[in-house]
Amino acid sequence: MAYQFECPRDDCTFELRCDAGDEARRLARAHARLSHHGRFAPADLERWLRRVEAA
Repeated sequence: MAYQFECPRDDCTFELRCDAGDEARRLARAHARLSHHGRFAPADLERWLRRVEAA
């Protein structure tokens, strides 16, 4: 299973897809820190991170 994340901000088009959930969480947190100068709450991040079929 792969993991997919799409930034929930209306003005942001950031998307990622990773094989490992830990890596997807780390990259999503880094995106929030670098692009939005903030953080995603852990519960929100879990809600936005989706498991998808690997292509």
